[in-house]
Amino acid sequence: MNNELALQPVWDFFISHLGSFVSSPGLILTAVMLGVYVPGIFFSIIDVFVSKRLTLQESVAVYWRAMKWYSTFYVVAMVIFVLVPLPIKLNVPANAPTVFEFFKDLVLYFLIGDVASYVWHRIEHHNKWYAKHVHCVHHFDKPPLSIWTAMVVHPVEGFSVFVFFHIYGILFPIHPLTFFVAAFSLTAVTMVTHCGYKIPIYDTLFANSPCHDFHHANRKPTNVSVVLTICDRIFGTYQKA
Repeated sequence: MNNELALQPVWDFFISHLGSFVSSPGLILTAVMLGVYVPGIFFSIIDVFVSKRLTLQESVAVYWRAMKWYSTFYVVAMVIFVLVPLPIKLNVPANAPTVFEFFKDLVLYFLIGDVASYVWHRIEHHNKWYAKHVHCVHHFDKPPLSIWTAMVVHPVEGFSVFVFFHIYGILFPIHPLTFFVAAFSLTAVTMVTHCGYKIPIYDTLFANSPCHDFHHANRKPTNVSVVLTICDRIFGTYQKA
């Protein structure tokens, strides 16, 4: 199968099983929530049953503190997306993206999302009012972190970081299949950055948990990015774990 057709079976599966939902913004919101819950549940199992650094009760408590409002928002939003006709729809082409288009957009999604979220995160720390009244919610948790710490954020910050993480897909034309995979993957990475564990190979590619622990422990912003380490290295905020 050539590169022009390699992803077509996947896209055909989406269209045949999801129908008109592939054009709904709810598709991307679902990708984001899967990016939260898949690594969230996996590392919660590790916390409770493998490393045993948290009891089940402690794990459920931090999950509920992080997700009670966001999970409720998702359910309500999905009801609206499914039942209410909306003027905003994703363009649904008949053809899947080529392999080149898919990976080009995936890389740009990560790079631009990393730069935008890095700049915004620096602003969050620099603005004293915002840091004290909004961003402080996230920094309430100190190492060792639970993976659900990634979602312990003020609603204002929750909305803002969503926009900056996914700004490439929001502002630029991108195939819905690529958008779905990118939104899931980038969200999962931001979650794993808070997981509390060293992960060989993965830690050399992405912003990792041992480094991000410094960010939560130090007064001076270090290891600001939760996606890649490029901006931290360029702007002198990287601290090796």
